Amino acid sequence: MEEESSRPNIIFLLADDQRDNSFSGMGHPFVKTPNVDRLLQGAVRFKNAYIAEPVCSPSRVSFLTGMHERVH
Repeated sequence: MEEESSRPNIIFLLADDQRDNSFSGMGHPFVKTPNVDRLLQGAVRFKNAYIAEPVCSPSRVSFLTGMHERVH
């Protein structure tokens, strides 16, 4: 029997310039995104999020380094 890992299984999906309803699983009326919808079914979805920098490049660097935008 395999031992279960004590570490969580996390997929961090970062897509720039997406609205809250960009995928069909989030309510878009005509866009079809079956693969992302399958991920959403077993995922945690943050419906109210805040980002300190509205430009994508500094935000990406903050995620990758763990530093606030004003520091890097």
